[in-house]
Amino acid sequence: MSERDSKRRVGQPPHTQAALEDFVPYLVNRLASAGQSAQNKRLAAAGINTVTLRTLSVLHIQNGLTVNEITARAFAEQSTASRAIDAMVTNGLVERHVSEQDGRRREIGLTEDGSTLLHACWPQMEEHYAVMTAGISEDDLATCKRVLLRMIANLRGDDG
Repeated sequence: MSERDSKRRVGQPPHTQAALEDFVPYLVNRLASAGQSAQNKRLAAAGINTVTLRTLSVLHIQNGLTVNEITARAFAEQSTASRAIDAMVTNGLVERHVSEQDGRRREIGLTEDGSTLLHACWPQMEEHYAVMTAGISEDDLATCKRVLLRMIANLRGDDG
């Protein structure tokens, strides 16, 4: 047992609020929840939310994805992503089309309006990042990114 595990009372739930807040999975979930809430507040003025922004972002990077591909890349539940895409189609931000290479494949494409909205909202995401990382050195941010990517790889079963 490592020193880190002996301090955590392995196999038992945290016994204090401080112990809970020292538990990395709790901190990651807390950051994700606070981050998404803050992002949604920033994006509300544009009438969109994080699922819409993530969908626009992934289509900006790779246009012509299926709903399932968008769901995986936008970190959304399939039903949530489907509803968001339906609304985005209605609002002219994305369009559905059949793949030219595979007639069975239904793809979602970014429209000019969707691209314009993404570019208009992106400064708010830069502001969000600046607030979130205020007072944190570049070295600490690099370490944080490296550690988070390793944790993601661990959960996926990747070798790193």
